[in-house]
Amino acid sequence: MKTNGNLPYLIAGVKGLQLAISAGYVREIIKVPQWYAVPQLPNYVRGVINLRGKVIPLMDLRLRMNQTSALEEIDETVKMLSAREQDHIHWLDELELSIKDKRPFTLARDPAKCAFGKWYYSFKTNDIGFASVMSRFEAPHSRIHAIADTAINYAEQGEFDKAKEIIEVTRTGDLSSVIKLFAEAREAFVQSHMEIAVVLTHEEKHMSIAVDTVVSVELLNENTIEDTATVMGNDHPELLVKVARRIKDKSVVFLLDVEKLFD
Repeated sequence: MKTNGNLPYLIAGVKGLQLAISAGYVREIIKVPQWYAVPQLPNYVRGVINLRGKVIPLMDLRLRMNQTSALEEIDETVKMLSAREQDHIHWLDELELSIKDKRPFTLARDPAKCAFGKWYYSFKTNDIGFASVMSRFEAPHSRIHAIADTAINYAEQGEFDKAKEIIEVTRTGDLSSVIKLFAEAREAFVQSHMEIAVVLTHEEKHMSIAVDTVVSVELLNENTIEDTATVMGNDHPELLVKVARRIKDKSVVFLLDVEKLFD
């Protein structure tokens, strides 16, 4: 691949890697718009987008680099949050049935030990919007789990009406709040993972590539450019044959071979 002399590079994040794209190829940067599927294309080409009347291919750069698509990761997390929502609906239903049928209640009473709690107390995010939604789970989620002992104690003392009442109050109160929070969390997670399309031009051809984030536009120290094999060995994506160091923090960036993309 060619380096670009003193032109700046666009620094993009893709699956934990920092990629440097020569600014000479970059036409514009936009949020990934709606795309239209086209049959018989490689799996890493999602389809085409309409950019002010010009039809341009949209490439999933993660898939092109043999990584998991961001769309798949988003879908997995959204499905997980939906499953954890259903867990808590089932949890309260099971508590009510176990008391009614006079059998042991075997689901988690500790909010940190249910499937959601195990994920919740280990999950970290840098996205302020998603973090804000998630922070509101702790109080109502903990209160839901806390009623198990109270309701079971009422039942053991023969006060079934009180046990039923606390379950119903929780169903219309804290459980309802948690269900709404799960809906907000799914939406916030999707919004926090909106991809960026970098529109590239090479020899009068155009394409767009989906990346996770755009970090900056900056110069690189050309004297630090070397073969990727010196950093990663021979096990590296074919599009990333060169590495360099960022001037401000000396971190490694991988130079994207744009010409190979177009090939």
